[in-house]
Amino acid sequence: MSENQKVKFKWLEKIKNVKHIEIIIIVIFAIVIFLIYSSTLKPKSSSSSTTKSETNELTINSYVDDLEKNLENTLSKIKGVDDVNVMISLDLSEATVEDNIIKSSTFPKIKGIVVVAKGVENTNVKLTVLKAIQAVVEINNGCIEILSSN
Repeated sequence: MSENQKVKFKWLEKIKNVKHIEIIIIVIFAIVIFLIYSSTLKPKSSSSSTTKSETNELTINSYVDDLEKNLENTLSKIKGVDDVNVMISLDLSEATVEDNIIKSSTFPKIKGIVVVAKGVENTNVKLTVLKAIQAVVEINNGCIEILSSN
């Protein structure tokens, strides 16, 4: 036997004599997995957090205007509905608003919607508009008002 093989053999004999070798191997394995996992995490830089906060800052007016415009565009595509106007009110009780800018990480919930359009005198069209609104917004029927325009 060579000297190199004797050293390996002695080392294996020492390992075999260690009590609870399974626990030691599991601990070493867990440490390796933790190190691999932690190396994949990217540290948060100040520039990325600044960019994120800037993109989340919207004025209340622009947020509501975008919601209303999107809903108007969608509802105007429904058969029998013309000349749609939408008004949305927000529940700002849980939002952080400073200088008319929404600062919270989540957007305020919609409190109520009023839709004024031509063609909603027809009950089927009105029901279709109601279903379309409910598909987009999670509020109950009592908070949605659909009115016919002149």
